[in-house]
Amino acid sequence: MGIDNIKVERGNPLVLGASVIGQSVNFAITAKVGSICEVVLYKKGKKEEAFRIPFETAQVIGNVFAMSVTGLDYQQYDYNFSINGKIVTDCYAKAVTGKENWGETPEDIRGVIIDHDFDWQGDGPLGYPFDETIMYRLHVRGFTKHSSSKSKHKGTYLGIVDKIPYLKSLGITMVELMPAYEFNEVKPYQEPATSMRGQFSIERPVLNYWGYTDGYAFSPKGSFAFSTEQGGQVNEFKYMVRELHKNGIEVSMEFFFPAGTNPTYILDALHYWVMEYHIDGIHVNCEEAVMKMIQTDNLLCTTKIFTYSFANGTDFYSGYEGNRNLANFNDDFMVAARKFIKGDEDMLNSISYKIKANPPGATVVNYVANHNTFTLYDMVSYDRKYNEANGENNNDGAVYNYSWNCGVEGDTRKRTIMELRKKQIKNALSMVLLSQGVPMIYAGDEMCNSQKGNNNPYCLDNEISWTNWNTSAIAKETLEFTKKLIQFRKDHKVLHLSREPKQMDYKSYGLPDLSFHGTKAWYADFSNFNRHFSAMYCGKYAEVEGQEQDIIVAYNMFWKPVKIGIPAARDKKTWKIAFATENPKNIIEKEVDKLFTVGARCIMVLIAE
Repeated sequence: MGIDNIKVERGNPLVLGASVIGQSVNFAITAKVGSICEVVLYKKGKKEEAFRIPFETAQVIGNVFAMSVTGLDYQQYDYNFSINGKIVTDCYAKAVTGKENWGETPEDIRGVIIDHDFDWQGDGPLGYPFDETIMYRLHVRGFTKHSSSKSKHKGTYLGIVDKIPYLKSLGITMVELMPAYEFNEVKPYQEPATSMRGQFSIERPVLNYWGYTDGYAFSPKGSFAFSTEQGGQVNEFKYMVRELHKNGIEVSMEFFFPAGTNPTYILDALHYWVMEYHIDGIHVNCEEAVMKMIQTDNLLCTTKIFTYSFANGTDFYSGYEGNRNLANFNDDFMVAARKFIKGDEDMLNSISYKIKANPPGATVVNYVANHNTFTLYDMVSYDRKYNEANGENNNDGAVYNYSWNCGVEGDTRKRTIMELRKKQIKNALSMVLLSQGVPMIYAGDEMCNSQKGNNNPYCLDNEISWTNWNTSAIAKETLEFTKKLIQFRKDHKVLHLSREPKQMDYKSYGLPDLSFHGTKAWYADFSNFNRHFSAMYCGKYAEVEGQEQDIIVAYNMFWKPVKIGIPAARDKKTWKIAFATENPKNIIEKEVDKLFTVGARCIMVLIAE
């Protein structure tokens, strides 16, 4: 079927890119008024052009060129645009071809015309509120690429589907994907060099493994798909989302838009992913004006929106009463928690605020490790970074990581060191999952994944950056602890209220919703030299059916055991130890009274029964 068999009319300029609408294909592109623009069509599998369709003057409105083509057997063709004689790949392309092989520099990129025919089987948004959300952040390729993953579809969207039983057993309610649209992972870099003739530069390719680069924001990444069909990444991504939703797990994705990106393009891309791929959250960092546009968008008002920092005093914008969909996603909690865990001075005021923080406008995401930091295991194993493998002479990455190696740098077999590291890891996980904000676990931290001290493996696609599905004794113990900790959080609503505790008994329940205590009950001494306190939560403020238990979380990051005072339990109940990060054999007191001992560098949880 050639150009003689088609009918070309004026198209819809509001739908950019190539879109199948009924029996027609709508082609629309932006170019300066007066440009000569054409649709360039290629037979699939052929390098040469099949034919071109020029845009007529009647098909131009402002800077938008739009045509509707009827009778085109679009499944037989790929496309590009031509603007004033220059071939341009459509930045709105719903899928692209030419980038199916990861890490290779493509020679010929073309758009693929997608008809969006997919059986969602009635899928819809899960709509979990933030206070019921437990996030798990991962890199699609790195999550299952390691041989230890035992996935049948390593490094792909289907690899994530393979791991759904694991994610469910862990207790995750949302996975967040690092960029998984068609980013350009290979970029040329001009490396300076010197010879006898003077200075010159050598162009060498640099891999951007994480995806924080330019690309095609409407297309799922082809090299992350197991399918080898052209455009197969579209249905595979949708299948992944559908299967995660079936298992009660939401999907969020991070987007990176280079500085100067057209705000309309940004909003169009976010709309498209929410509508077409049913994702539940978007994570994007843009300038304030663009973020304001995103957070007040009616279509996105029930989509979770994560950014580095919404402005202080931000009011949520919602389509209905009580909806809150904004969250700050930055390192504030991580820095405070790491400093507190390793025993820095003057941290009690900061950390007591961080564990209760849950602002009414934009909530907070709490974590102790992320893609651009030490992993949780490396946080307790290294005092300094080891980024030599990145090829930048260890000059990249954060210099200070708020870490402590527990006495030995790197790997060790010393039992006392490994026991201390294990306890510190449990302390960090407890800080995240027993605090009021949205908890986030970086993939692999729950099983002691290590990057060998590399805190910035942005250019590495190997076992350093891949998640190691560790089965060592410490990994197994940490994983089981994480599962129990997540379940404990879910079982006790008072640990994840829908509003920030006021530290007042504003409903006359007999106790404040949250109160802090020190060596003496009702007296928290936050002096700069102290490293211990406890937080007591009044279960009645959870306002759930049945009797919610009162809970005390006692924190001691001093290197010796300390005594902490606690109030008498209400209703003739007694305080009992639920769990501790300390080895149970080392817990001194089996019965809890008005004054009890919390072990060195230990977090202990008490329940009134």
